Amino acid sequence: MSQSDSAFRRRRYDRAVMTLSGRYMLADGQEFDCQIVDVSPVGVAIRGPLPGDLGERVVVYVQELGRIEGVIVRRSADGFAVDLRVPSHKQHKLAARIDWLMRRQAGGLPERRSYARVDQDQERTTLQLSDGRQFEAGLIDASTGNAALEVDVTPPIGAAVTVGKRRAHVSRHFAGGIAVTFDREVTGETFDEIETLGARGEFR
Repeated sequence: MSQSDSAFRRRRYDRAVMTLSGRYMLADGQEFDCQIVDVSPVGVAIRGPLPGDLGERVVVYVQELGRIEGVIVRRSADGFAVDLRVPSHKQHKLAARIDWLMRRQAGGLPERRSYARVDQDQERTTLQLSDGRQFEAGLIDASTGNAALEVDVTPPIGAAVTVGKRRAHVSRHFAGGIAVTFDREVTGETFDEIETLGARGEFR
């Protein structure tokens, strides 16, 4: 993408100034906790311990928004800015979520799970419990080490489960589903592997 194209994309959307917790992964697989300083459907400013290199690809998992990815275009003393690579047909969905978050922060709108996380177009997967029972589930979103599932069962927090082919433990309950943390042995994928989790059938 040319510099003029990038500038045009940025002008289309105003940055929403807000503070959100997140975690990012650099191209070499290093992960760090971070804070989101501002965000739009085409860019995000991040405060974190290691900025990465200009032009480096980065995956960011943002509280309330889910998994997004892009390229580092600017560095600062305490962080960096990312030019997001969001397909055009999904930009309006991300814009709606950001707008809803802004209105919720400003006016105390109630929680709505439909805007709580960026979805994965409801890819279907299987949740298997430790006793062998299996349940069909919808993959709401996924990051390098976690996933959220829409499923009609609520195993206790800490319970060992298998999501598709990936072993995990239940970390949280929410209305209509659960969040899981993948076991350590499956969180060491390369950047490109993380980028194509769904495409390579890990959740089927």
